[in-house]
Amino acid sequence: MADGSPDEPPKLIKSTVTDTGRHFFDAPAHMRMDDCVIRLIALDGIAIASLVPAEIGQWLVFSLDGYGFTASDPLGEVWFYADDPETPEAILQKIAIHIVTPSNAS
Repeated sequence: MADGSPDEPPKLIKSTVTDTGRHFFDAPAHMRMDDCVIRLIALDGIAIASLVPAEIGQWLVFSLDGYGFTASDPLGEVWFYADDPETPEAILQKIAIHIVTPSNAS
């Protein structure tokens, strides 16, 4: 993901994948899956269902506002997918912003 202005929301991807819904976001290259999970846990309304090892990398399964999501890191980069390609942009943006925004915790 290219670094943009901190005042601009992250750019969403519009790539529909037959077996995984919509690929909508890539975490910044320096972030690992563990970093993403920690940030997601702090998001109000998030429900983490599972984090399991895969043949290559890991798969994270979670939900927010009644919509299902997955994330994977097969090549060391974390890619986010919406189960439903019609998931509202505002919900996708909420996840992306939460991933890229540093927490206030010290």
